[in-house]
Amino acid sequence: MAKNSAEAYGASGKTNLLNFDPHALHLVDDPAHPLYDERIHLPLMESMVLNVMELGVLEPIIIWKDPEMGKTCVVVGRQRVKHAREANRRLVEQGKDPLLVPGYVKRGSAIRMSQYMVSENEIHQPDSPIGRAKKMASMLERGHDEDHLVLLFGCSLQTVRSTLALLDSPQAVQDAIEAGDVTLQEARKLSGLTPDQQREKVQELKQAGEGAEGREKVRRKREVMGDAKPKLKSRKEITAALQEATGEYANALRWVLGDEGGEQV
Repeated sequence: MAKNSAEAYGASGKTNLLNFDPHALHLVDDPAHPLYDERIHLPLMESMVLNVMELGVLEPIIIWKDPEMGKTCVVVGRQRVKHAREANRRLVEQGKDPLLVPGYVKRGSAIRMSQYMVSENEIHQPDSPIGRAKKMASMLERGHDEDHLVLLFGCSLQTVRSTLALLDSPQAVQDAIEAGDVTLQEARKLSGLTPDQQREKVQELKQAGEGAEGREKVRRKREVMGDAKPKLKSRKEITAALQEATGEYANALRWVLGDEGGEQV
């Protein structure tokens, strides 16, 4: 007698994996909806379209029937569905059969679905800093608290608060963060300045980073932020300074030079 698949492979259980026509699935594009993710607007990747055409969608998506709209919404796997649609368009043009997308059905509230969405995104492809901040703010508005965000985003409470604080920055600062011209650490330091001062500093940081890489870029940006490390004096410069120094300052210079005759302070 033939064994069932779970027994044949030694599995401890099985679930119902369904197959869907990607065009029959709803991709949420309404910012007011709990399942909205601004990355829905990302452009298609040619390499991913070709991969789907060749191998199909290998990783199942998660779908949910929205009771308010009556539509089968994609909770996890938006990019897979988008690329499957384009792959099918090309396959049909070539006279080939379109592909189906494997998926699991989840039941629960819209808030519960948004938790699935956030958790999956953070594990596979984390949001940009501003995107993450917007998602955190949206979840707070829908009844989640900060401790819940700590669990969902896998970070500390301080990180949650500092991330949310990014949304209080001027748009120029937010755009610079997204573009990689300003780091999160720099953005936090800028938050203590007036909006006009922040915008001015952003421009200075951008200019400082142009044409520079590595340590040189870091050094320039530190100077802009006013926290550049002081340049160490050479032995010759210290010796020259000692000629005019007196008191404790002279003793300190002698100590730096290793002059045992001087008092170490």
